[in-house]
Amino acid sequence: MLRVAVLAIGATALSALPAMAQDPSAPPSPSQDQAGPRQDGPGRGNQVEFLTKKLNLTPDQVTQVKAIDEDAMKQSKAVREDTSVAEPDKRAKMMDIRKASQDKIRALLTDDQKTKFDALQAQMRERRGNRGGGDGPPPPPPSASQQ
Repeated sequence: MLRVAVLAIGATALSALPAMAQDPSAPPSPSQDQAGPRQDGPGRGNQVEFLTKKLNLTPDQVTQVKAIDEDAMKQSKAVREDTSVAEPDKRAKMMDIRKASQDKIRALLTDDQKTKFDALQAQMRERRGNRGGGDGPPPPPPSASQQ
């Protein structure tokens, strides 16, 4: 009888350890689709590296693209932190910032690089479109038959 009681207490204690080991104040670890290195496109913070590889940017172009990228990030941060702007307006401003930075980058490129850049942009638009994002208007609300 004593053995059964000791085993029950031991099993209960062991099953409680994983729950106690988790730190509830720690942020959850990102899942694979939320974070991690992206193999086929620029993610946050690595656009310069991506374009350098894909377009064979010169050192001078890399310096200029970095400056454009940093400026766009500063502008985007200011928009995100501006509490006086409504969310739809923030989205429009962010899209304008992104478009302007792409136009500035494109202006730095050679004709051959522009062709590759345009193809990369088309791929990105297609990917965004495939997952519901993108530059177009939002989709219409679902009809009553779809709900």
